[in-house]
Amino acid sequence: MRYWQAAISLLALLPAAPLHAQLVGDMSPDRVREALAWGLRAPEAQLDQYELRTDRSWLVNFDTPFLRVAQLSRAMKIQNSPASEADVSPKVAGPEVHVYAHARMDTGGRPLPNIDYVVILHPRTGAASETILPTSVQSFVRRVPTDADFTGSTRIARSVKAVFPLRALAAGNTVRLTFEGGAAQTFPITPELLAHVR
Repeated sequence: MRYWQAAISLLALLPAAPLHAQLVGDMSPDRVREALAWGLRAPEAQLDQYELRTDRSWLVNFDTPFLRVAQLSRAMKIQNSPASEADVSPKVAGPEVHVYAHARMDTGGRPLPNIDYVVILHPRTGAASETILPTSVQSFVRRVPTDADFTGSTRIARSVKAVFPLRALAAGNTVRLTFEGGAAQTFPITPELLAHVR
């Protein structure tokens, strides 16, 4: 099972709010219906989280409200229980971007990084960048395969899920990833990346 399918299956168990209370931000009723329909017909690869950055030993992905609703639609279809607007909870459709930072397979045998924190920096003319803090952060341990075919041994590394307001997902902003020990990496959110985001 893909990671998004497991996550969405858990979200689907949460109680849904009344429809008008849950559709916030850009997720109008029409937009929710569009996402539900897209989740039924989209190729499987297009329902994966969006790739923000992939490095030698780590990667960062994210999702959007539209993508989460589409993933919910596909997950419920797999369970033979078609999703409707009433199934879309605030946890799924809220105006948030969920950022996932993980260690990734390194066949060179080098140590895997433990990821501590994620922030997004918004540039300001003539002033220091605004730091957009996550509204919530979850740290969890993940087993990382050491073989390309996922059949060999695994190693353990700490990952992070950080939730940001949707406004943080803007071209020109910079993501800052902090690792155990204080090392950091920064990388931009580009217009080219956002051109493919729904």
